[in-house]
Amino acid sequence: MSDRLWFRVDDVLPLAEHAASTGAHRRTRQQYRAGVSDQAALIWSHDADGDWLSSNGVPRWYDADGADHRVRAETWTHTATGATGNPIPTDDGHGFLPLHTEYVDGRRDLLDLLRYARRHGMRWFGLHPDPASDVRYRIFRSRGDITPPLATWTPATVTCDVVGGGAYRAMVATGYTTLSRAGVLCRFPRFAVQRMAAHLDALYPGDMSGEHPRLRFDGDEVTVEWEDDDGLDSRWVEHDRIVPDANRCYAIGAYQWPWSRVASEATTRATDPEDRSR
Repeated sequence: MSDRLWFRVDDVLPLAEHAASTGAHRRTRQQYRAGVSDQAALIWSHDADGDWLSSNGVPRWYDADGADHRVRAETWTHTATGATGNPIPTDDGHGFLPLHTEYVDGRRDLLDLLRYARRHGMRWFGLHPDPASDVRYRIFRSRGDITPPLATWTPATVTCDVVGGGAYRAMVATGYTTLSRAGVLCRFPRFAVQRMAAHLDALYPGDMSGEHPRLRFDGDEVTVEWEDDDGLDSRWVEHDRIVPDANRCYAIGAYQWPWSRVASEATTRATDPEDRSR
């Protein structure tokens, strides 16, 4: 199990802005358990489908299907037991996250922290489950707690639509999937990431804007960039940053891209220069 829940800042900040801008705030069981007055807050809720953040602002924010708008903390699931990487709240009151808090040590309140993260390219928000922790909220350029600590990794060939259907060598966590069950958990050796980057670069001239990302090495780290086109100008914006793990592998697209195993190893032999050289 992880020490924190992980959310993308780009998903969480709009929720915080909504709660901060509304004239009233919905009372929740988390607020009652926390024993605090009405105020703008994010609400962390836990159910059978995972862990979620939502706004307590009124008027409420609904999705197109009529459901409350909320974002999920994506993590791994152990398929045999149903265990996940997210820490479970020990008290509902821990799920009430006020946006405005006066810290005597000068720390930023939650809303200011999320705005700072957006301005400075800090893409990930880590939430500690216990409000009494030394640092409950943290912002990062790279996501932590990606891989299950007890996983066994096996070699496989994987693909996904985000990389234009290319097939790549990876190490896959046996018996684990993502919480949304949208794919397998992968770690890629450097040569596979280099091939992935070259393949994505080759797709670019014929791409629609934003159809595929590109990968760039920044020292030992890999940046994931997406094209942002406002109709007048186009620029590449860093969307994520991946640091190598202890085995010098990269979790490209973890919890964001739906990686799946390639059914036939023949595909690998046809596309992987590492295999053709054997």
